[in-house]
Amino acid sequence: MRILVIILILIANFGFGQGKVTIGKNIKEYEIKDEYNRFDDVTSKQIGFNKLVIEFLSDSLIVISNNYSTGFTGQTVTFKIDQELNIVKVSYNYYTDVINFPVKYKVVGIDLKLNQNPFSNLKEFRGLYVMQIQKFDLDGSLLQTFEFKGKFKTYKEISENSVDYKWAKNQNKQFYGITNNDGIYFRPDKIASLKSDYKILINEIKKLKEKKPKRIKIFAIVNEKGKIEEQPIKILGQLNKDLENKIIKLLIELTEWYPGCVDGKEVKSQIPLIIKME
Repeated sequence: MRILVIILILIANFGFGQGKVTIGKNIKEYEIKDEYNRFDDVTSKQIGFNKLVIEFLSDSLIVISNNYSTGFTGQTVTFKIDQELNIVKVSYNYYTDVINFPVKYKVVGIDLKLNQNPFSNLKEFRGLYVMQIQKFDLDGSLLQTFEFKGKFKTYKEISENSVDYKWAKNQNKQFYGITNNDGIYFRPDKIASLKSDYKILINEIKKLKEKKPKRIKIFAIVNEKGKIEEQPIKILGQLNKDLENKIIKLLIELTEWYPGCVDGKEVKSQIPLIIKME
């Protein structure tokens, strides 16, 4: 039995006695692609966890956490801010399931900008920050100095039908491999399934005169109407272009599908299809 060892490589807190948050309504918008790591509270069943958590420890103390995880590695950035907008504490935590030599990290600089005072209003609250971090081994030797850029926004009081909310949701789906840039689902709630007779397709492919491998793997897109789309279709196997085109034509003409679904709605989704010639 494999024992999964999760090592907390980093638990580092750095208090800024004189650090201060900068308030500026004109800070960079959240809904753009740039070099900053994104954290928000727009989630779906496929994503499964909040990347942004805002918690009031008291009327005069707030904690803002930015969380990221792949399931194998992850990191957490946490800010503790008082009512006077002093940065009481900031920490950067990193973990991995790969056994490695433990290291320590220390936040040595932070530039944190907020669009508004969170103690006054949290609607459309967002922030932007740049951190300087030092990495040490257990003996205290400096191994590396690096910069971490992040930004966050809460959508708690923003309509799910708004352009900004939909942008964040789509970006999160792409980031976690749920959809691609064209909105095609890789992991719908309900996977597309074949409605027509599979044997008819196989028999017609066997009739083709060209030499065929024993096994052909195809990646295709099933649209909301249950039809295979002409583009893109990817075929794996040792086939010449002419044979590929003939198989694609048969696949489109001879198959009908029950489309994939997300939240009960038909969506475009990618399907893997294995055709055996034996």
